Amino acid sequence: METIDVITSQHVTIKYQAATVVERLAAMLLDLFFAGVYFFAVTYTLFEIIEINDLTSNHKALQITFLFLFWLPAFGYHFVFESMSGGRTPGKMILKIKVTNIDGSTPGTGAYFLRWVLRIVDIYLISPVIGAAFIIFSNYHQRIGDMAAGTIVIKSNQSVALDLDNSYYDFPENYQPTFINVDRLSEGQAVFIMKLLIEPKQSNAVENSIADLADKVKTILNVNPQTENRRFLETVLRDYNYYASLGI
Repeated sequence: METIDVITSQHVTIKYQAATVVERLAAMLLDLFFAGVYFFAVTYTLFEIIEINDLTSNHKALQITFLFLFWLPAFGYHFVFESMSGGRTPGKMILKIKVTNIDGSTPGTGAYFLRWVLRIVDIYLISPVIGAAFIIFSNYHQRIGDMAAGTIVIKSNQSVALDLDNSYYDFPENYQPTFINVDRLSEGQAVFIMKLLIEPKQSNAVENSIADLADKVKTILNVNPQTENRRFLETVLRDYNYYASLGI
């Protein structure tokens, strides 16, 4: 099964199981079907209401307004469902795939909107074949909308594997650890630090958690460095791996 390896700025490798082109195509066809059913059901119902209430001749503007409002969910189908359902549409739910940011976090509304706008370009205006080609041959199996939004489509029924890249394992001969008592940390605590560091920096909640964690680690190590919290934890994690590589 094909995987996507993404190395974050914190030197952490995230391994995903990529959604295949067939799975993405099947999800798209299912979503087209569901959106089409909604579109025709709403259209038929509204025309029935208009005819019953004899609005056919004197309320053209009202007819157009109602049709436009009720058609909007069908036109914005992917944006509406993905932004409200954590990167999933009904089709994606059935195929058990979802949209996520490259760093593993949940995309924001802007990313979903950008994917939706560019779907018109790389699927409908250009060619579904071109979109499929991008998915097959790009490094992270992204279509143009994914590249612009910084998103990928992965299997949702998986556990994301985390690992550190070689720069966290390969140390120069003259490497000097900053914190020599990192052996006070357990392996579980080191893994927890790693997982927190790969969260997006834009999140205030994450930054608050990093600040709290940094205070706790400083207490455990009995240090008080004048270093930014995230940088402090990165250094602690690197030193921890250095001693682990020595078998200490």
